[in-house]
Amino acid sequence: MNIAMTVPSMAVPHGGIRIILEWANRLSVRHKVTLFCRKGKTPPAWIDISPKIIITSNQRDLREHAILIICSPHDIDLIKMRDMPRRKFVFLQMLEHLFKPGDLRWLNVCTRAYGCNVPIILISKWNQAYIERNFPLRDAPIYYVGNGVNFKDFPIEANCKKDGKTILLEGWESSNASKDPEAIGPMAAQMLREDGYKILAYSHLPLNRFSDVTNEYYLRPSIGKLNELYRRATILVKASRYDARSCSPLEAMTKGTVTVRAITQGDDDLKDRENCLRVEYYDEVKLYNTVLKLFDDQELLKKLKINCLEYVQKYSWDYWMPQIEGILLNG
Repeated sequence: MNIAMTVPSMAVPHGGIRIILEWANRLSVRHKVTLFCRKGKTPPAWIDISPKIIITSNQRDLREHAILIICSPHDIDLIKMRDMPRRKFVFLQMLEHLFKPGDLRWLNVCTRAYGCNVPIILISKWNQAYIERNFPLRDAPIYYVGNGVNFKDFPIEANCKKDGKTILLEGWESSNASKDPEAIGPMAAQMLREDGYKILAYSHLPLNRFSDVTNEYYLRPSIGKLNELYRRATILVKASRYDARSCSPLEAMTKGTVTVRAITQGDDDLKDRENCLRVEYYDEVKLYNTVLKLFDDQELLKKLKINCLEYVQKYSWDYWMPQIEGILLNG
């Protein structure tokens, strides 16, 4: 079957883009896949794209496909355009209006995506509840799936040697209002650094805030470097107001690295005291104390590490992709 997918950009490493490209690669094993990117058709350097996949920036190339998957509100205008595939889906990875509060134009674009009368595929239960509550007139189905980890990029390594004093913080710099604008992650890290813990950090922006806290900081690290960081860290700290389903905690699980998560809503993969510890966003002291608690409770840390390794292998792409493909073919 011919399947077209939209992608807003491919130039910069990003969890949401990775998931779109993972779908494309895996669907291309059994189907003809076209990626439509308005920003150009140059394949990204940071992730491998199957040579079977056609990449285009020409909207006319979407004709003659059986299915169109709109993977971002950026491309929601394609729903009503002529000569588009008859069967359409919206793949919603997040309530993206939260990225730009106060931007009414962007809110309108996102609202059109949330309220569309085509099937929506999403990855977050709270995103689903939001749409069902705020768009009751929709008469198209909503499907819930999850994300896996690419084990070629992030192989399972259950016995990494860790020093028991290294913390990795993802998303140190924040330009997104739904992530960590209050900097509670760096504030907790500052206290941990004062206690003698080693602080590693990475994000997609140059180091700016709390620049004297990190022992090592990496800007847009390669997949090889990410694997190294996950191997070294005992605990991953991730703080954000809202998320749908983030990639870094699952990637860290492949190395037995346990996440301490500060979040208000989101990250369905992370079950408190089962494969992580969760605290409410806004409280850097509680985040700090929770990290210390996990270091102090070695039995709990061992249990969570084992559960992380089991979880990421059970809920792999081999688990999710047959469900995703079934929705596309039969939904």
